[in-house]
Amino acid sequence: MKANVVAPLLLVGCVALPTAEVMAVQRDVRTRTANYEEAPVLLQDARVRLTQTYSAPSQFPLVLSDGTDVRIQRSRVRHLNRLNQQVPTYQLQGQLELRNTSRKTVAMLQITTVFFNGFHERLSMEQESILHTLPPKQTKMLSWAKSLPDEETFEMFFIISAVRFSDGTVWSPEEELIVLP
Repeated sequence: MKANVVAPLLLVGCVALPTAEVMAVQRDVRTRTANYEEAPVLLQDARVRLTQTYSAPSQFPLVLSDGTDVRIQRSRVRHLNRLNQQVPTYQLQGQLELRNTSRKTVAMLQITTVFFNGFHERLSMEQESILHTLPPKQTKMLSWAKSLPDEETFEMFFIISAVRFSDGTVWSPEEELIVLP
């Protein structure tokens, strides 16, 4: 006896669409972290997910039967489930687990991110300053999101490259050298 398999459906207005056709492509990105020996803030964990999305819904004016335009706008999503008809964008969403090992309150962090493709070839490197308070001896999760021009990013490497404390002092490594695996 064969069991019938029914695909889950998503109701959109009065039309039922299989959910597999309207979902965006998502995948986990490999992550690695590194910490300088004397760093006052440690990266303990990193998680990143890449999501492929499509452009915003189109809007057009609603025209009445007498030919006059109405200020009400009608919206509809076009080509959401038609690949190659609309240029996708890519969104990275991630979390970094940070641990302040110092006796001072952290006011700002500078995080260096290195992007690699699937062949472990370096694509780019970015430094970003993040205004984030982290009390002494505390651990926090930092959530973030970033747009990407393409889906080539396969692996990311995170390093804390500078820390500004609430008293105005700044920590940075004596020698900015970390060997990437």
